[in-house]
Amino acid sequence: MIELNLTHREKSIVVVTAAVTFVAGYWAGLWAVPPQALDVPVDVSYRAGEQVYHAAYRPVPDHLPVLSVALPLLSFAYAFRDELVEDSSESVEVPADD
Repeated sequence: MIELNLTHREKSIVVVTAAVTFVAGYWAGLWAVPPQALDVPVDVSYRAGEQVYHAAYRPVPDHLPVLSVALPLLSFAYAFRDELVEDSSESVEVPADD
């Protein structure tokens, strides 16, 4: 078994990165679906003498806009949870240079 000893900062970076990557990947996956596979009207145009199909609109699952906002917000709340609750016990006051 692998044991990881991560600091709070490293854990926060991993959580925020994972959340943002998940949301970006979800949207990229939705836009990667070819228009012919979607059950929506398509617009046909001609480029270099060949027919090109474009979806008239992209259907988006109802939960995706909510997830796109909520998941990053939750991850940022996790990252800054100590500052949201109280001052961290690990913080050290550094004297200012005069």
